[in-house]
Amino acid sequence: MATTLYRKYRPQRFEDIVGQPSITTTLTAELESKKIAHAYFFVGPRGVGKTTTARIFSKAVNCTSPKGVEPDNKCISCTSINEGRSLDLIEIDAASHTQVDHVRENILPAARTAPTIGKYKVFIIDEVHMLSVSAFNALLKMLEEPPAHVIFILATTEPHRVPETIISRCQRFDFRRVAPQDMVARLQHILKDEKCSAEKDVLERVARAADGSLRDAEGILGQLIGLGEKSITDKLADLVLPRSDFHTVLELVRLIAAHQTLEALQLVQKLVDEGVRISFFFRECIELLRALLLLKMGMTSALPPLSKDDLTIAQDLVGVISAATLTSMLETFMMRERDQRSTSIPQLPLELAIVELTSQSGGAPSVPVNSLHPVAPSSRPTPTTTPKNDVARSTINIIAQWPEVLAGVAASHPSVAFLLKTATPCDIVDGVLKLSFPYAFHSERILDARNKPVVEGVLSTVIGSHIRIETSVSHDSVAPVSVAANAPVDAQPVIQNADDVWQQALKSFGGTLASEGEQPSA
Repeated sequence: MATTLYRKYRPQRFEDIVGQPSITTTLTAELESKKIAHAYFFVGPRGVGKTTTARIFSKAVNCTSPKGVEPDNKCISCTSINEGRSLDLIEIDAASHTQVDHVRENILPAARTAPTIGKYKVFIIDEVHMLSVSAFNALLKMLEEPPAHVIFILATTEPHRVPETIISRCQRFDFRRVAPQDMVARLQHILKDEKCSAEKDVLERVARAADGSLRDAEGILGQLIGLGEKSITDKLADLVLPRSDFHTVLELVRLIAAHQTLEALQLVQKLVDEGVRISFFFRECIELLRALLLLKMGMTSALPPLSKDDLTIAQDLVGVISAATLTSMLETFMMRERDQRSTSIPQLPLELAIVELTSQSGGAPSVPVNSLHPVAPSSRPTPTTTPKNDVARSTINIIAQWPEVLAGVAASHPSVAFLLKTATPCDIVDGVLKLSFPYAFHSERILDARNKPVVEGVLSTVIGSHIRIETSVSHDSVAPVSVAANAPVDAQPVIQNADDVWQQALKSFGGTLASEGEQPSA
């Protein structure tokens, strides 16, 4: 039977461990000083080397002829551990042995007996968070008064599920996800030993798909090598790796920013038809949006590996999309990505995210959608101060188009339109329309997170450029009367006092005012 790559190339020395320099440095320093703790707590994602490090440490403390602090992997203690027959190393999968009986009948008696060859008897308990409360209590007694010859190494991916009483009696080591560049270097080393080659782009795709887990990366590479080709090309990798790329993600981000709902949905459908794994594509969208947001904040190293053309596109997108819009996109995608677990239609959460984002005004200027060519620097908007005559002209335009705005809002959100009818458009400066309301209640409701995007979206559509709103309260405010010669009467009510508000509410929602002592009718 062929050995999987991650088992075949499992590190046997501290210097072979990938991506955990601080942990290996600390452990080797303890070995040099011979200050060995009785319990260790290894925390981190799966596939980053927790169990491997525990085994190397077990060999190092029991090696009869170590090379410095490294095990020689030749003595009887090291070979018995490497071959899985050592009586001094007891590995326990807590997921399969959760009950207190296993701790009492197996761990505790074994801990009381002396080691057979080495100096220590080492217990590695993997996924320790799976132990029951009673099992933890039994283990705690051993951790409180451990025999001098016993070392416990507890490993978990979920430290929050381990009692603090256990954690406080251990030395804690937090393993991190393996960096893509470290992963690629490791994969290149394996390929050299396997007498194979692969394009660097392929290895970077493998690293992205593994999401920080070196074990997963080695597993994927094993699948690629198993295809039987000595040279692994991008095309060959498509047979194993999810077929999506950041170029497509960039295109989707641009379409969303430009409010091109139909084109964005068609792009998703094309990916589905091509067999792209939508869950992976979703993750790449989140990864790239995060990188774009960080790039917007000045972190030039945040972007994942991109081609020269895609890097130019990403930089241009950052130039025309606001940080607020990128934040909104990222939050929506993260929220909808969680919904994938509970739907039978994989692309539905992604489609919902697109519709939500493209129906909001968001704050992004329109982005070119005909191609993915870089945006010319001259076409990027630059902040300017609006001259006074332009302010007056813009204000006149908004008053003239106010009935159209009210009608647009009323078409989808009648209650919001009712609130908006009490407003007086004051002036519009630098894309900000100031609305005056007679009552604070109306002003606050319009600024609600659910209502404000609706108003700004309709305003932007009617005016033809992105408009934001600010509100103020003035009890002298009167909604405009003569806003347009052909404006419908009900689009321009005069609301001057509380009675007018009630009359307008009755007109909008129906019903009559009840006399004193009567039940209201609807």
